This record gives sequence, structure tokens and C-alpha cells, in this order.
Amino acid sequence: MGAAEHHNATGLNAQNLDALLELQRSKFRAEGEVTYSTRIDRLKRLKALIVENKTEFAITTKREFGGARSYEFSLFSEFASKVEAINYSMKHLKEWMKPEKRKTNKPMNFFGGKSQVRHFPKGVVGIISPWNLPFGLTVAPLTSALAAGNRALLKPSEFVPKTAALFAEVVPKYFSEDEVAVVTGGADISQRFAELPFDHLLFTGSTKVGAKVMQSASKNLVPVTLELGGKSPVIIGRSAKLDLAGTRLTFGKLLNGGQLCLSPDYVVVPDELEEQLIARVVKEAQSMYPNITENEDYAGVINERHFARLQNYIDDAVAKGAKLTIVGAEKTRASDDNRRMPLHILQNVNEDMLVMHEEIFGPVLPVMTYSDVEEVPDMIEPRRNPLAMYYFGKDNREQEYLLSRVQSGGVCINDITLHYVQEDLPFGGIGASGMGAYHGPEGFKNMSHARAIYSQTMIDVLPIIGARPPFGEKFRKRITKTLGAI
Repeated sequence: MGAAEHHNATGLNAQNLDALLELQRSKFRAEGEVTYSTRIDRLKRLKALIVENKTEFAITTKREFGGARSYEFSLFSEFASKVEAINYSMKHLKEWMKPEKRKTNKPMNFFGGKSQVRHFPKGVVGIISPWNLPFGLTVAPLTSALAAGNRALLKPSEFVPKTAALFAEVVPKYFSEDEVAVVTGGADISQRFAELPFDHLLFTGSTKVGAKVMQSASKNLVPVTLELGGKSPVIIGRSAKLDLAGTRLTFGKLLNGGQLCLSPDYVVVPDELEEQLIARVVKEAQSMYPNITENEDYAGVINERHFARLQNYIDDAVAKGAKLTIVGAEKTRASDDNRRMPLHILQNVNEDMLVMHEEIFGPVLPVMTYSDVEEVPDMIEPRRNPLAMYYFGKDNREQEYLLSRVQSGGVCINDITLHYVQEDLPFGGIGASGMGAYHGPEGFKNMSHARAIYSQTMIDVLPIIGARPPFGEKFRKRITKTLGAI
């Protein structure tokens, strides 16, 4: 299993963090080539960590949510899907590691010149993970980092301290501290972590904090991957199968109580289909989560601060003219100690409402209507560059119209969120929803340095083409062929 001899450090100060980073970097340098077998061994140990500790992590995360977290949802989203991702990476790793042959320019190619790209590990990767999927969104980028041959420092969110402490306890049983180590602590440690001179830094969280992380990383010119969020729209076309769209929208919106970066944030629907779609959503919400505020399959809002934030969005929208429908309960809160918030549907929303400007990250669904699909890109523009766009319909021309006019990190056609679990697809944002990607081959490449390598025989090519001083007529004629008269 390769258990560590050292204990991962917790509550670290700046000097400890620097020393931990230097330990990993010095071991990385001493290792030299990170072989295929070494990478496979590390991925197997990561897989063992998941399989052997899934129950304890799922129970711990449930506690972080005040007991209001689906055990089955955790098992699928944070454990089973991550084992599948590791299996996929191990299956394709040899192929990813092969040098890529590239074409060599004339006339160097005639004299034995050869070009290739090889992907080398960057070194030490820092991973800052969020509270909403605290295990899965730590392990997923770590899979890409290890496949690429890197070592890693992990910083779980301070908002899930029990999960972070469990990581610090479990990881040393599978990895030495110079391979993978866990850093725990509050916001001060998180900020110091983001300022470390990593070889790559990946952050998952809000756009606002992502901007601060990028600013911190820039002090050492550390390349970053930012997995953020934004207001991912669901666009219902007139050709959509409305019952299917309503079912999948409801399922996606209420996963983890709406607390997912890929959660459908709001829906845009033709005027005449609005009430029919809402009726389907209401029916499906009641079917999937009967007695929603007590339902074990349904997640509560993580803490009181976020509950108050969501309540503020709702109150602000209603005060400004929105129509509110609460689904599955009579009121927003069943009791003071219950944060399972039922689905709140908001109609007649407008740009003056807070809910249309901030990522919701909870069970609140604004509904906007349109008469012509050509209106839709302008409706979405104030919430530009979301992490995902979801389109329901069978009209290929309409689909292509939206794909070319609405930017997003990824897209699902006739479904919600499931592009995330397609391991051969890159996962990442654009603009305000992030930069860079991981998963599959893109994750491997993102965590690697694509190194250009050109090799030549002992033949000296440049004099043959006159490209070494003193420059003469031969070289000028060659340039003229490319540039015209000189």
C-alpha cells in the first residue's frame, strides 16, 4: 500500500508550508523520470483509498451537512464516479505518455530533422477543493495530477473541517508525505497556500474567491486551473420533449440541494410552455422528494449563512414583483434546526433582482420566458460565460444557433450535468466560470508540460540554405519566395 512514514501536518504556519513544498519538490527532482509503473502504482493506491474509506468519508460529509445529506448521492457522485475515472486513466495512461510525432519544416526534414512533443510532469501541484463535494472534488483533480506524474499538496475547504481532518488522517496511510500531503486550517492557511510557488495550482470554488487565488498565484507566476461556476442556463426549445425536460431539470436542480457548480441555475422557456413546464417540475419534485424537508435523499443547505443568503434572494425577488411557488412544503423552513429548503420557483423575474445576478447554489429556480429563440443569447448575456449550458430540443439549427452565440464551459443536449461524468470529455469553464480543464486526456495534458523537442543529425543545415552570415543572394532568394519582393 505504500503507507507513509511521516504524518501530514495540520495547522501549519508559513515556514512549515514552505518546507513541505520543498520536500516534495526535492523528491521530485531526485526521482527523475516518473515511470509508467510508478504512476499506475500511485493511481492504484488512490483507488484503494477511495474503496477502503468510502463509508467513513460519506458519513463524515453527512455530518458536515448537519445530517441532511444523501448517503447514496455521496456514494455515486463522490466515490463510484471517481473510481471509474481512475480506471479510465489507468487504461489510457500508456497512450497519453507516448511522444507525439510532429511535422518538421523544410528543408530540415530532408536532412534528418525530427520534431516531437513529450508530456513531462510539472512537479508539485496544489489543489484547493470546495465544501459542496469535499471528497470528489479533491480526488478528481488529484487523479489527473498523479496520472501526469506530479506530486500534490491538498487543501480541503475549511468549511468542512471534519472531512479535512479525515483526509489528513487517511492520506498518510496510502502516500508518503513527499508524494501527497494534506494541509488543514482556516482562511489564513488557505491564502498562504495559494501564495506558494507551486508548479501548478488548481482551485475549485466561487468566481470571487477564484479571482483572489489567481492574484495570489500570479506573485510566483504559477499556472492555474480555476473551476468556478456561474449561472448555468437551461434553454427549453419548442421542439423539446417537455416531460423529459421537466424531469431532468428537476433532478439536476435538486441534486445536493442545488449546491453543485453545474447545477442548472435558471430556465428560459417559450412563453406558451411556461406553465406546462412548471407543472411538470412541481410534479417531479413531489415524486422524487415526498415530504421534502424530512427526506433522507435530499440535502440541506450547508450552513446558516448560506440559508440566509438564499432567503435574501427569495425575499428580494418577491419584493420586486416575482411570483413565488414553494414546492413540497408550506414555507421555506420546516423548523429552526432544519436546513432542508424546499424548491422555490420564481416567475416574472427581471434584471433588478439579486437572484438574476448571483450564482444561486441552492434550491431556487428562476424562470424567464421568450417568444423567439433569437432573444435568448441577449437574455443570457448579462450572466455570460457560465460553467454549463443545457439545451432541450430536437431542432439542430436552433441548437447550433445557441452553441455559436452562447458561450459556456461545457454543454449538455437534452440532459443536465452528465457531461461531467464523461471521462473522455474535458471539464472546465470559460471566462468567469474558470480556465483550464481536467478529466481524461485534457487533465493529463493540463497537469503536464508539453515539451517541444527537435533533433537534428550532424549535418549542418543552415549553410546549405544560406541562413548563416554573411547572408548572400541565395538566402535573399529564399526569403523572397515567402515574402515576395524585398
